[in-house]
Amino acid sequence: MKPLGLVLPIFLMLVTPAIAVEFKGQNIDGQKLPARAYYYATGGVYKVQVRFHKKRATIYFDDGNQTTIQLNQQVITDSNNIEGFGKLGQYPLNGIFSVGLVYDDNWLGNSDSQSQQSNPLSGLWKISLE
Repeated sequence: MKPLGLVLPIFLMLVTPAIAVEFKGQNIDGQKLPARAYYYATGGVYKVQVRFHKKRATIYFDDGNQTTIQLNQQVITDSNNIEGFGKLGQYPLNGIFSVGLVYDDNWLGNSDSQSQQSNPLSGLWKISLE
């Protein structure tokens, strides 16, 4: 039984999926990278910095604001097409729930009343690494 007790934990470590965001086979978690972020709710493109952590990305804006989104994929295959979901002021807890404050989009320079209506793409972001 002792060999099984040694082999089983090693086997579980080998089959446990990676939890870091990967790009070109490299772990990029924790690195703050220059990027552009497109926010579907406003149609705006913003020069930002982004830091990945597990299956999340925190987007840092030049004015000091930030938002965290849940990524659609953990392995990035196209650095110009990284999509995720997260509303401004919300922090995703898991794939379903998030907590935080409700913000309007005015701090992003959006004054269009049409975007204040229900938008099915509200919360969807597309990030392009520079």
